[in-house]
Amino acid sequence: MTCLPFKDTKPHASIDLFCLTYAGGSSAVYRDWDRLFPSWISVRPIEYPGRGTRMGERLENDPDRLAGDIVEGLKPHMKRPFAIFGHSLGAALGYRMTLLLQEKTPPLAFFASGRHSPACADPAPQRAHLCDDDLLAEVRSLNGSPSEVLENRELMALLLPIIRNDFHMSEAIRAERDARRITCPLHVFGGVDDPEVPPRGIAQWRNVSADAFSTTMLDGDHFFLHHAQHVQAISARIADVLMPHASGQTETRRRA
Repeated sequence: MTCLPFKDTKPHASIDLFCLTYAGGSSAVYRDWDRLFPSWISVRPIEYPGRGTRMGERLENDPDRLAGDIVEGLKPHMKRPFAIFGHSLGAALGYRMTLLLQEKTPPLAFFASGRHSPACADPAPQRAHLCDDDLLAEVRSLNGSPSEVLENRELMALLLPIIRNDFHMSEAIRAERDARRITCPLHVFGGVDDPEVPPRGIAQWRNVSADAFSTTMLDGDHFFLHHAQHVQAISARIADVLMPHASGQTETRRRA
């Protein structure tokens, strides 16, 4: 099944933004982002196997294999310039995807969010080994899921294996520091009150950048991207970075 579960609602856009979600998340996280972005950027949420529209598929816990599979799945859809956005686990996968793509089909930019630099130590706790009750308590403490979801035992019975799988993958990534450099522009978003990734962890992404580098810190915790006002700020910054590559947009802005 395709890793792009939703129809392209902006077929005349000049740039695609492929979006990767956090541990335990699905493509639905980005379902409403498209309306908050300009008409020339088409937000394309990516679905990992074993969840959402790909629930019937086997979960993948090898980050390099998953990144490679996503790249292969996207190749038929790379018909216009594109950029990559990833939050938390999605940032780590997006980094790997960018490295795979940058020699032959480089992204216009990579936007990482809510994740320590892959070149530096990440002190986040180990969670994949926890029993279900303790894992649920950890998920609750991260403040990323509605209480009605966390209190639905049948739903959590479906979600906890996905969350555990993704924590396992995230922990495998953290165990191996990677200082390979990204040759496209790199911009990183962080939450000022994120207990998982402090501002220093965001700034350290500079260590893997071989091109333009910048950061944006937003009010909020690890899941700042759940709030519309922060998505609007993310959209504005992404648009600023990508504007020079948008056909017909630079001249329009100049005349405005």
